[in-house]
Amino acid sequence: MSALTVTVIIPTYNRPDCVRRCLACLMAQEPRPDQIIVVDASPDTRTRDVVAEFEGVEYIANPDGRGNTPNSRNKALARSRGDIIAFLDDDAFVHPGWSAALLETYEDETVAGVAGRALNHQPGEESRGVNEIGLLKPNGVLTGYFAADPGRIVEVDHGIGCNMSLRRSVIAELGGFRDDFRAGPFGICEETELCIRARKAGYQMVFNPAVCCDHIGAAQPGGRRFSVKYDYYVARNTLVMLLRIYGPLAPIVWRYLGRSLLVHGALEFLRRIAAAFARLGILLAGTATGLAAGLWLALTQGTGPIRHGREAEELREQMGRRG
Repeated sequence: MSALTVTVIIPTYNRPDCVRRCLACLMAQEPRPDQIIVVDASPDTRTRDVVAEFEGVEYIANPDGRGNTPNSRNKALARSRGDIIAFLDDDAFVHPGWSAALLETYEDETVAGVAGRALNHQPGEESRGVNEIGLLKPNGVLTGYFAADPGRIVEVDHGIGCNMSLRRSVIAELGGFRDDFRAGPFGICEETELCIRARKAGYQMVFNPAVCCDHIGAAQPGGRRFSVKYDYYVARNTLVMLLRIYGPLAPIVWRYLGRSLLVHGALEFLRRIAAAFARLGILLAGTATGLAAGLWLALTQGTGPIRHGREAEELREQMGRRG
């Protein structure tokens, strides 16, 4: 049996039924996680009442409300005790064997983070993108394909926030999640950003398909996924992330800008001339605001993988105490 301990952190907003199922799946694990923390940004007490049904599960209220997932995760990190910190979405339901596979992966001391598999139950998802899981490409484009099954553990650059984990020591060194990221209602890149910072700092991250969950994709408080609004935040948040981590002069930033402004926009224009005007405008708006926000944060807060500032230092101190 592994000597490592595991803390599971679940941020949530207005999904008490999902939280109940998520917790039930975790409580059935063998071994059971050593600590489970639910951070609730809901305006009512329904989720708190659900958490009370599960003995030993800790509840934290986040009065900052929805759209503050990084902040919710940091609040839980300050209370965490585990050697391994796992993050689940409230609509992610882990399979039997999830906990054992997670711990086994971390028996390799070179592994700093583990991305898990997230099944959406779509036709062909097990093979789609199987050779491009969780990559940050040289042009700044992020790949997903976390439902794919390569049949083995593979190295990746980032995980999916509904089912990912990192060593406590790595998160503490990085200073936790950047809650000035303003990731928007969909939370795009806010978890990816932490993984990419870990990779930039020299740590290894892997994808283990045995660390598996069902991800039902419950309704988003910010609106429908893959809408024009969603496209805006993809463009904005990716650029903010790249600027903050690599700096404004890094080639990967300019390759991403070139693709976003020229290649992507031009191809979209040629495919659908009428719709392309609106879409390109959204991409330009997202890119422009991302460029402004990223440059401002890079100039005022610095660049690199480590989160700085008073709150980061306080979090490092709190995580060092282990509760």
